[in-house]
Amino acid sequence: MGGNNVIKYIFSVVVVILILGTMYFIVKNRSKNEDYSLDQTSTVSNIQTDLRFAIAEYDTINPLLSDNRNVHEISKIIYEPLVTLNENYKMEYCLAEEIGKQDDVTYVIKLRKGVLWQNGNNFTANDVRFTMDIIRSGINTMYTDNLRYVADYEVVDSTTIKIYLTEPIPFFEYYLTFPIMCENYYIEEAFDSKAPIGTGPFKISDLSSNVIKLVKNDIYWDSNKEFMATEININLYATIGEVYSAFKNGEIDILTVKIPDVEKYIGSLGYNKIEYKSREYDFLSLNTTSEVLSDPAVRKAISLIIDKNNIVASCLGSGYVSSNFSLDMGCWLYTKDLNIGVDTEQANNLLASSGWQRSNNLLIKDHKRLALSLAVNTNNELRVRVAENIKEQLENFGIPVTIQYLSAESYADAINNRNYEMVLTGIRLGYSPNLNTFFGDGNIANYYNPEVAEIMNVVSNTNDDNALYEKYNRLYDIYLEEAPYIGLYRDTNIIVYHQSLVGNIKANEFNIYHNIDKWYRQ
Repeated sequence: MGGNNVIKYIFSVVVVILILGTMYFIVKNRSKNEDYSLDQTSTVSNIQTDLRFAIAEYDTINPLLSDNRNVHEISKIIYEPLVTLNENYKMEYCLAEEIGKQDDVTYVIKLRKGVLWQNGNNFTANDVRFTMDIIRSGINTMYTDNLRYVADYEVVDSTTIKIYLTEPIPFFEYYLTFPIMCENYYIEEAFDSKAPIGTGPFKISDLSSNVIKLVKNDIYWDSNKEFMATEININLYATIGEVYSAFKNGEIDILTVKIPDVEKYIGSLGYNKIEYKSREYDFLSLNTTSEVLSDPAVRKAISLIIDKNNIVASCLGSGYVSSNFSLDMGCWLYTKDLNIGVDTEQANNLLASSGWQRSNNLLIKDHKRLALSLAVNTNNELRVRVAENIKEQLENFGIPVTIQYLSAESYADAINNRNYEMVLTGIRLGYSPNLNTFFGDGNIANYYNPEVAEIMNVVSNTNDDNALYEKYNRLYDIYLEEAPYIGLYRDTNIIVYHQSLVGNIKANEFNIYHNIDKWYRQ
């Protein structure tokens, strides 16, 4: 019996060792797979490392010269900026290693060492100077605005460049997202003579009339990223209709679309769809120095009466979403849900506490009724519809509204001179969390609050994330209470990608190729 017990013991130990060993290899392989976002059905044999993108109405692959949205999207993986933005629009260093602020208008940029151009030459500060010279040379480029506050710049040494601004600009680093070009590549040739090289993870290996072929850049500086894809074929099409047909036929893996009813063109099967918020933001500005709207209680009551979802459903339809604040497009500092829903009971209570009494469904105070005017650009049919919807909602509550249908010129004058009571307007937001347009000196609502002014001063002069979180959250609380603006809606963009494309697909307005190092086809 003793011998049998020994044998059983040894057998049990062997079984335990085998089980533990098997579990180790399973965990190890699973960990490795998760690093590359492989799904559970993937094997080495069914992973395809070529990706297929598309450009419609191609003009040039040079990102400083192109007017094409698809080109600017794809340029993110070929060319690189000094700083980039992640999926939450937070700044991250790219070709810059450090940015120091000497004073309110002087920035010193230390460049990343060891970066090579795709032809093997060294990246230096002269390349940054060259790129800024090109952008400021008067060419037609989408990056002109990035340097509009730059007065001058100078190369200090091969890895340092200094920039001087015309005035203090909060979060100026966010303007440094333009792609850097190689100076030596164009020493004896015009800038528009050939496709530029970059420092990015993919480089152009072939450019023909119907396809641009990219291959992995084997000398890419960021060794922390191991790219699954080894080549990318960018198919060129004359029209967006041809792109839709190619996608439907399985010839393209991923694309951006602007039309909400894209299913009409590509069907509804075999692909995934991601909708993300754009930077186009429409809102009501309430003139806080006008007689009635100087009262925060009245402004907040209006914000609780207007049903934004009704506006979207009745006036806009698919392709738009309700929006409460300028940063709710996905900004990393939008940390509080400002979901301002309809609450007419609270609106009534606010107005009553401020002295407004109901009489025959009108609100009366000091023998005056509560009535408002709303200015809108008559040339903007969409906003006219929205203004009329807002008028109807407020009048159903008991607040008469007179719509001022203004010409484009009169509308601009009304805003510039703050000659309005309420105005329906909009803005294409920048990438930075700068809120000066809404809360800084000279803001369009004539809004002033001493605590807000102090907050704006602090956030304009700190890079401390904790301080920014604290101040922005306090700003949101004040915004909810005082309502100098009422966010309404923004439009959306759509990414569609085939189910055969595997990876963590996260897109925003700045870059649709976040996490592309983990993408592959199966």
